[in-house]
Amino acid sequence: ILFVCQNGVAMSIWSALTFERLAAERGLPYRAVSRASAATFTDVPLRMRFALALEGYGVGGYRPQVVDASDVQTAAGVILIDTELPASPSYPDAAVERWDGFPPMRERYFESRAALRTRVEALVTRLASSAEESDIP
Repeated sequence: ILFVCQNGVAMSIWSALTFERLAAERGLPYRAVSRASAATFTDVPLRMRFALALEGYGVGGYRPQVVDASDVQTAAGVILIDTELPASPSYPDAAVERWDGFPPMRERYFESRAALRTRVEALVTRLASSAEESDIP
């Protein structure tokens, strides 16, 4: 699952890490990737690293990257968090889901995190249900 936010250093990385944790707890085979829609940061800001660390997440050597065509083409799903995919190239066959209206994490971290968690949990539940239905003979 490809999570994309404007900068690739807050909402998408938090969502990707949370998705991976929840998917693993449910035994789902999905992996998550965080990307940016614009090249605005070269590293995750220190305060975001601290916030993630308090939740047990580490970002290691992660560096934000702008989403590209191969990211979109290889993703089982694309989640756009308050952003758009770059206009070129076009992605006509991408399974894109828009999540809009989140407060900026840099200003309202806990409120944003709570809203994102609701959406990530719903996504994991939906994927788990789909996996269960496909296992039915």
